[in-house]
Parts: sequence; C-alpha cells; structure tokens
Amino acid sequence: MSLLIIKDKKTLEKFNQLLCDDAKENQKHLTDSGVKSHNSCDFCAVCFQGPSVDNDTNTVEPFIKHHITYFPQKIAYVHDKCHKLIHDPQNPLPWFIQYSEGDSRKFYDLKKRMARKNTGAAVA
Repeated sequence: MSLLIIKDKKTLEKFNQLLCDDAKENQKHLTDSGVKSHNSCDFCAVCFQGPSVDNDTNTVEPFIKHHITYFPQKIAYVHDKCHKLIHDPQNPLPWFIQYSEGDSRKFYDLKKRMARKNTGAAVA
C-alpha cells in the first residue's frame, strides 16, 4: 500500500477538495445511470458524520458505497467502521440490508460480465 503525505497545507486542502469533488461527480454519474442513493456522499448514512480524515496523511477517506438493494440498485454512503456495523453478525442494521440471499453474488457476476463486454453501463 502506498502512503501519500502532503506537507504543504494549501496543496493538502486542494487535494482533499479534489477527492470530495470526485466523489460528488461519481455520485452524479451513478444517479444519471439510474442508481438510487439513500444519502449524499457528503455524510455517512449510519452516523450522519462527514468524511473521516486519515490521521497519518490528513487526507479525506472516501465513503464506502454500501448496497441497500441490488435490484434495483440503491446505495448508501458510509464510513468503513459504519459498514462493519451494518454487517455485524451479532447486531446487524437490517434497514440497510434489504436484499435477498444470493443477490450480491448475482450482482457482482453480472458486473463482471458487463465489464468484459465493456458496455459502459454504470454500476456502484
């Protein structure tokens, strides 16, 4: 894993803004392609906090796109730690899991086939 450390404060701010702008552009592309979003990529759907910042690099950590449903696609933007809460075997958050067993495998198999065909269709 590579570690990017930016020491200049203005450059770091620009880099973090670029990461946030890229996330918003990606969300717009997914929305334009028919993928529904439970929340915006500005805050976590579980804890309602903004993006985390890496302690070592001071760079913004992008949210994970968690599928609430696969067919049709509906995603929630969440922190990595909040994603683990959603799938906690002892105490899962069922309102964030509205898909049937096997949907994930079907979805990712379909995504692989679409990538091979290079159709350009958007999938989260």
